[in-house]
Amino acid sequence: MDTPEHAHTSSARSTHDAIPLGIGGVEAAVGDHIAHFFRGDAQRFSVLGPYIETGLRRGDRCVFISRPDVGEQLCDWLTDRGVDADDARANGRLLLHPGEATEADMKRLADRVDAKARDEDEPFVRWSGDGEWALARDMTVCEMLRWEALYDKHSADWHLLALCQFDLTVFESDVIMDALRTHPYCVMGDVVVPNPFHESPEAVRAELTADE
Repeated sequence: MDTPEHAHTSSARSTHDAIPLGIGGVEAAVGDHIAHFFRGDAQRFSVLGPYIETGLRRGDRCVFISRPDVGEQLCDWLTDRGVDADDARANGRLLLHPGEATEADMKRLADRVDAKARDEDEPFVRWSGDGEWALARDMTVCEMLRWEALYDKHSADWHLLALCQFDLTVFESDVIMDALRTHPYCVMGDVVVPNPFHESPEAVRAELTADE
């Protein structure tokens, strides 16, 4: 089982690497893959909202993979806090995307986002996703989790910082456990901690393929 060597606190990163997440004083780095498990919209937006708001106020490019209605809720949340979500979308600073139909297509999407950022000399992209997007696209849960493991495998290659959310009222416990296995870090309250349940993406993908 792979356990990250560092916890995420304001003192854990150099100034060059540190990226504020928007929750507490927590900072992360390009390549980090963070899971957040929540119950209901209040908990969802208590982490997702500040994460995107902080990025937009800094001038970061932000991507949110979700059902369209959740994306619109995010825009309303941002507007209520004085962030012009419509302008951010029009200027390409905020991309709301419903997700693709297969894990291979999701990888191609991440490749395109990463390539565009590099072409435009962006230091990184603030990537986020809500696991429910896969249900709206008729993707199997196993395939969605294989995508998470595939992202985990390639996270060091992309100039992305990822926050992935899973609603505990939507997904069964076995899905949540598999989601835990695909993320090196987890949000706990207002801190981000190394995830002791993280496993190699190759092992997780093999087991998920066998299960399906």
